[in-house]
Amino acid sequence: MLDLLTPQIKIDPEVLKKNGSFAWWYLDLLDENGDGLVLIWAFALPFLAGSGASSERPSLALSVYKDGQAEFVLLTELEHGEFSEQGWRMGRSSFAQESRNGTRHLLVELDIDTPKGPVTGTIRVDGPELGAMQGATDGSGAVHGWSPQMGAGRAQAKLNCGDWSVELDGECYRDRNFCTRPLDQLGISRWVWGRAVVDGALLVWYLVEGEHPSSRVFIEREGRLDEVQVEVACAGWRRDRYGLRWAESLHILGDGIVLQVTQGKPLDRGPFYLRHPVKAILNGRPGGGWGELVVPDKLDQPWLRPFVNMRTQRLSGNSMFLPLFAGPRPPLRWI
Repeated sequence: MLDLLTPQIKIDPEVLKKNGSFAWWYLDLLDENGDGLVLIWAFALPFLAGSGASSERPSLALSVYKDGQAEFVLLTELEHGEFSEQGWRMGRSSFAQESRNGTRHLLVELDIDTPKGPVTGTIRVDGPELGAMQGATDGSGAVHGWSPQMGAGRAQAKLNCGDWSVELDGECYRDRNFCTRPLDQLGISRWVWGRAVVDGALLVWYLVEGEHPSSRVFIEREGRLDEVQVEVACAGWRRDRYGLRWAESLHILGDGIVLQVTQGKPLDRGPFYLRHPVKAILNGRPGGGWGELVVPDKLDQPWLRPFVNMRTQRLSGNSMFLPLFAGPRPPLRWI
């Protein structure tokens, strides 16, 4: 259900022309105060209402969190998107990457329209290269491939939109997902994942329920991600305002590890996903990061489309309610 691929595996653009396929690249940042951001650039992002070939649906999602709230939120379609080994061009924004002396570098230069004016700025990312990983495949025949793009890294962000601005400096994480089938056709009923950095090392967990349930945990060790066989118990169940059930605590035991994950209240939410700040304690050592819950069966339901469209900036025909939800400091903070 989830194939682990090394960062060196490239996506064939021809594969993404298949109807129902998708790909997204993910970057997050978390500083010592618990503030941070999540940036996703994608083709045929499954969380957009409606369907279509990925080559025709580039998009970008940016969320900035401060003082325990979403201070800036934007989900936008883009007119044009392309990628190569050197990086991506998404609308007017560019993502340039390179590897030097065992370190992966990414420079993001953002320039995106919002209902309140363009958001512009830069995000600089540096992290260690990852070598051969246990259980990784070459990508051939993969239906759903996940690829961490580097180990635990560091990022600095400076963003502006009108009178709003933010500067962040903290630990960061990058990965990539691509799939040749729609997300809601993979037999996944619930998908819980998260990442944390503990003592400068990356820790990632994937907990999947459905036709082929699995619990997978990866730990950065000596320049690679090692998978650890684990057992998981969840506690402190809560129901979010849109009906999704989530667990405050994940107890994960494996070969040589005792991992306790505490998920904070969701900072982004919807009928099919939640995003949490998380705290992790690995063998008594603390760390922090982000976690998410996705329920694919609830994606793109007809009754939900009007509500998703209210929050999505389209190339044309935007909802009159879009300014309430997109850009800096949405006034309806309770939604």
